[in-house]
Amino acid sequence: MTAARWRLVAIALAVACALMWWRGRGARAPRTAAPATAATATDRAGAPRHGFADDGPRAAGDDATPDDDGAPDDGVVVFGVRLPAWLAWFAPQPGEDLLAYRDRMVPLAQAAVAPHRERVQRGRAAFEQEARLDDRQRAELDAAVDEAGVAIQDRILQGVLSGELMPGQLKPSTGVAFVGDVLDAVEGANARFTRALRDDQREALAHHPFDVADYLLFSVRWEDMLGVTE
Repeated sequence: MTAARWRLVAIALAVACALMWWRGRGARAPRTAAPATAATATDRAGAPRHGFADDGPRAAGDDATPDDDGAPDDGVVVFGVRLPAWLAWFAPQPGEDLLAYRDRMVPLAQAAVAPHRERVQRGRAAFEQEARLDDRQRAELDAAVDEAGVAIQDRILQGVLSGELMPGQLKPSTGVAFVGDVLDAVEGANARFTRALRDDQREALAHHPFDVADYLLFSVRWEDMLGVTE
């Protein structure tokens, strides 16, 4: 598996983990109450406890514990791991509708992806020149990427509409199956384009940084699924 394909797997798994984190956001680590001890008759009478006299009033804060209810509770706990509180900013906020959430997050995602979109376009141009792709082969690459992109978007919409990818219903097994379907679509695009190449071109592709999975991941405008227009 190439480095670009490993990157795709990592991103797909990150998306699944993010959905599971969203599902579990709001969970808090259980607090352990300090064991209460029954007062003895000696304590109630004000007599010395444990053989020592009462030395007077305690300094303020002597009875404070790390789990004091007044202490700030930063972060959220998901599957036993405490995540930084700032990650909650990337999830829908209370009272924020889906359109407002989309308008808040999409520009950030586009800005993060823009350098990679430029990178994969440069990589494609370089490979086309080195391998001397003809018009038919260029069209086959476009068709393979478009077909895989549509299949992945349909799979995402199917998962959202059926509820299986919604945070409240997402299960780890569902996330794994979803990632598998995405990788199958990507592998199909790679196989389709590779079949259109000559043997010498396949050899060039094997040694060139250009990768179909990498190109697919960053060239497809996934934000179009959300009705975003430039």
